[in-house]
Amino acid sequence: MHRSLFVLLPLLVLSACGKESPAADASAWPSFEQAQAQPPAESPLPAACSLLSAEQASTVLGSEASLMTEEPEACMYGSSAGVGNITMLTLIVGDNEDLAMAQAVFNGIAGQPGNLAGTVNSRIGEKTKKSGQDLDALGDEAWLSAASFGASFGSHQVGAQQLVLRKGTRVLTLNVTGTDKLQGLAQRLETLARSAVAQL
Repeated sequence: MHRSLFVLLPLLVLSACGKESPAADASAWPSFEQAQAQPPAESPLPAACSLLSAEQASTVLGSEASLMTEEPEACMYGSSAGVGNITMLTLIVGDNEDLAMAQAVFNGIAGQPGNLAGTVNSRIGEKTKKSGQDLDALGDEAWLSAASFGASFGSHQVGAQQLVLRKGTRVLTLNVTGTDKLQGLAQRLETLARSAVAQL
């Protein structure tokens, strides 16, 4: 009995190894396209006022600021240093259909402050003072510009400073208009922009 088991066991093992498993249906195999990682979906465009708090607006403007406008793509704060002396900080954010459109929008906005100042000043016979510079490592491209509007009103110089940046297809614009607190304003705008671009 024991001897026959020793003979049968190897035969059973060999017969089991000799059987081929049925081939898997090719339609059940994962396709090459399915195996490729899908690109992550772009996050929703953040609301403009989620990128700009009252505290940040007050820091940029140099005095206490209050919310004036809250729209999905536009947020505006204002501060007043006295009657007829109002300074406004506006943040506008938008998305574009493609990269070419985003670049065109960026370039168009980058030239606006000087163009607007030139139009205003030509009507009142004043010279336009404007300047601008590229900012490095801020989104994909960024431009900071400043322009003055007209002559001084008493001790108050009406002017505007603007920072526009592009990150992919998204464009963010920060604009301060009506301020005479120009000392350090460019740096304060840049700090705000760096905080906001991380959320785009």
